[in-house]
Amino acid sequence: MKLANTLVLGAIITLGTTSAQAAKFGLIDMQAVILTVEDGKVARTDLEKKIKTKEAELNKRRDEMDAMNKEWQAKSSLMSEEARMNKQKEFQEKFLALRTDEQTFREGVKQDEQKATQTIAAKVETIVQKMAKDKGLDVVFEVNSAGILYLDKPVELTKEVIEIYGKKK
Repeated sequence: MKLANTLVLGAIITLGTTSAQAAKFGLIDMQAVILTVEDGKVARTDLEKKIKTKEAELNKRRDEMDAMNKEWQAKSSLMSEEARMNKQKEFQEKFLALRTDEQTFREGVKQDEQKATQTIAAKVETIVQKMAKDKGLDVVFEVNSAGILYLDKPVELTKEVIEIYGKKK
């Protein structure tokens, strides 16, 4: 965040010292673009399907673990010490495997999400660069990460970027 604020401040100072006329700033809401464009909707739908399928599998394994634990508790008093220890070890191994699979899955979802976002962001960047040149903008800020609280008369690009993105298919 400090880096973004420093870059923003640097850009404003540079623009202020190199131009006697007022600088023109653009704004884009990248999150709104990603959630609105077709590629973002498809990526989100695919990810939700993947999550739903994997969650069903993980829930089934959790239920199996619960059943195994209940069985162990019910029969443990009838088991020999060695049999009890073996069942406990088996349960712990399955439990750890489940936790590892859950963590791996969460990391995979995060990576898939980042990949889809980066793909869309790269396309948006090309569109924004052309729009900024065509509109004579000096700087375009992403509203969610630039740390901007106020700009005098910024040019809002989000809706137009979404329209152009949709036409590029």
